[in-house]
This record gives sequence, C-alpha cells and structure tokens, in this order.
Amino acid sequence: MASNSSLCFICDLRHETKPSTHWCPECEEALCPDCMEYHGLSKGTRKHKIIPISQYQSLSNFVRDLQQRCIHDNEKYKQYCIKHECLICYKCIIEHGKCNAVVPLEDVVSGVKTSKLLEDVEASLKDILENIKRIREDREMNITSIQNEAINITFEIDSIKQQINQHLDTLKNDL
Repeated sequence: MASNSSLCFICDLRHETKPSTHWCPECEEALCPDCMEYHGLSKGTRKHKIIPISQYQSLSNFVRDLQQRCIHDNEKYKQYCIKHECLICYKCIIEHGKCNAVVPLEDVVSGVKTSKLLEDVEASLKDILENIKRIREDREMNITSIQNEAINITFEIDSIKQQINQHLDTLKNDL
C-alpha cells in the first residue's frame, strides 16, 4: 500500500485530501467513498472486488506484498504455467509458447478457498499450533520443575552441611 495509506489515491492525484475507506487489490489503490462509487461504475473497473481498508490492513505482510504485476513487463499476471509453476503476463506467454500447460490464472485460483488442499493445510496449521502450545506449556512446566528441584537441592545441601558441621563440632568437643 502507498505510504499515505489513509488518503484516497485518486483524490491525492487531484490534490485533494480525503481519507480512504476501501482498497482495490487489482488496482492496488486506496479509495474514498466517492471514488469507490466511480470505481464501481467505470467499465474497466466495475468487476474489481473492493475490500474495506481495515480488512486489507489485517492481511499478513506476506499476502499484502504479493506481486500482482510481471517484474519484467509490468503487466498484470493473467496466465499460469503449470509446467514451470510460475505466473505469466500476456507478454511472457511467448516464452511459454511450447508449454502445453498454460492456463488462465482465474481457473487456477477460482476454487482455492474451497479446495481440499486448503482444508488440509489449515488442519495441519491448527495441529502445528496446538503442538507448539503444548510444547510451550511443557517447557514452562519443566522450568518450574527445575526451579523447584533447585530449591529442594539447596535445602538438602544446607541440611547436610548443618549435619556435617554438627558432627565436626561433636568431634572437636570430644578432643
């Protein structure tokens, strides 16, 4: 997101300052309510899925930093090469002309939220999180146990020391 993330991108271009309320992931722009309305009416942008700024800001940095444009041509990714496992723009498709596994990006991502693989990954992450929690609790119990054991050993050493001193005092008195 731009450094002035709280201001509407389009209003900023018009030298106006309006706070943004929504984010267009496709345009990668922050929008105020007025500009969001025009954005939804414009033929080129009406199919864009706009999200509230708060929802965008709650995304992890990894997701927010995903590149949506080709680093070579600065064009939007439109295709996916299954053979090379990479995103390609319409200009890069020439390099993949002999690849018989180039599919529209929409087809690749269309069912990602409902896919079995996503469910498996989510379940695995939950298991990992539970394991980490259990390991953390176990380690905390170990630390407490070690601290208690150290206190007990210290008392035992003091007790043995006292017994030895008493025994030495007895021997001294006997001499």
